Amino acid sequence: MKAPVDPEFISNFQGLSKALLKSLITAAKKASIERIAIVGGVIRDELIHIIHNQTIKNFNDLDLIIEGSPEIFAHQIKQLLGESRVSINRVNSNYQTIELTIDGICIDIARARLETYPHLAKNPATSNTSIENDLKRRDFTINSIAFDLKKNQLIDPCNGKDAILNRSLELNHSLSISEDPTRVIRAARYSTRLNFQLSSASLHQIEETINSWPWDWTSNKRSEAPPPALGTRFGMEVELLLEKEKWAKCLTKLQEWGALVLLDQKIQQEKYLNRKLTWASRLGVQRLTALVATAKDPCALASRLQLTQTQQNLLKTSVDLNENLDSIYKSQAYINWLPSQWCELIESHTLNPNAIAISISLGKPLWRYLLHWWGRWRHIKSKTTAQNLMKKGWSEGPELGMELKRLRDMELNKNIKLK
Repeated sequence: MKAPVDPEFISNFQGLSKALLKSLITAAKKASIERIAIVGGVIRDELIHIIHNQTIKNFNDLDLIIEGSPEIFAHQIKQLLGESRVSINRVNSNYQTIELTIDGICIDIARARLETYPHLAKNPATSNTSIENDLKRRDFTINSIAFDLKKNQLIDPCNGKDAILNRSLELNHSLSISEDPTRVIRAARYSTRLNFQLSSASLHQIEETINSWPWDWTSNKRSEAPPPALGTRFGMEVELLLEKEKWAKCLTKLQEWGALVLLDQKIQQEKYLNRKLTWASRLGVQRLTALVATAKDPCALASRLQLTQTQQNLLKTSVDLNENLDSIYKSQAYINWLPSQWCELIESHTLNPNAIAISISLGKPLWRYLLHWWGRWRHIKSKTTAQNLMKKGWSEGPELGMELKRLRDMELNKNIKLK
């Protein structure tokens, strides 16, 4: 069954004026660009709306693909519309892409390109090609549909319309995952957001690729930088999933597919992953940091994904604290501890509540004592200040600090009983 599509559907896009489209076509002619098309999520989502009467999201950006120079095209747009309406935000000469803003609309312009992967999961080498060939190298068939602005017709070499009709999420080719493992994360995002089912062939490719693990780099090669599709870009895709999508459903899908092993084997096997991330989020911890905390070696994974230094420091502090707590738990030295003793232990590691929140979210033994600190004990101070003590004759120095600690300990231990 073929998907019915109105050839004039592009004119129905909310927020996309015909005047702007006319200006883009005019600028393309001035730049000697024969073909220009809209591509990507805007086309996919409009087709979903037409075929299934399902609105995915409001229009807020535009992806253009051209057969010609993006820089010359952008220059012609700026010359045609004026500098007050057009601003160039980013230029990537390697991939021949330009990001600009026209009247507040973000527009990405890319030259049609082929990509070849000399080394799997690393950044590809590129060469110029036709729009049809560019569409064939993309991730999923539903994202491989373009709309030719000059001819006013769809370009659909991968039968993406039929996949939309069948609510099927299909990878474009047999090397899709091995060339770019981040596509596994996008598969979970699209499947959940669009309510599409991953095709059996695509699921088989994911499973086979992960099982054969064709990449030169493994997590044991600590001295070597990971390929971008397993390092920086993988972390960015996971963070996008956790912050912008129905993350719990996405993670469940990834576990069902066996795909979280691309992050860490322990994360893949974690039964209470969603619960731990929910706890961490409620306590103010970024979900990506909390996810990495569940790994076998959180610090190594954080380094591989190039998390911020702040995130890495939080994880290192949490790891050190957890190791100390494990030792205390095994020895049962804590059984008769007072709140003041818990505070001394915790605060010797950190005063950052987020680091403690990470440890709480992991749900390890003694986590309840950490929660007491996080929710109450850290806020308890001595009723007497250093200034008051100095008025009574105390001098600055270690003895003053010890007295303030003694007075705070009295407040901490007042009327508090622990089991």
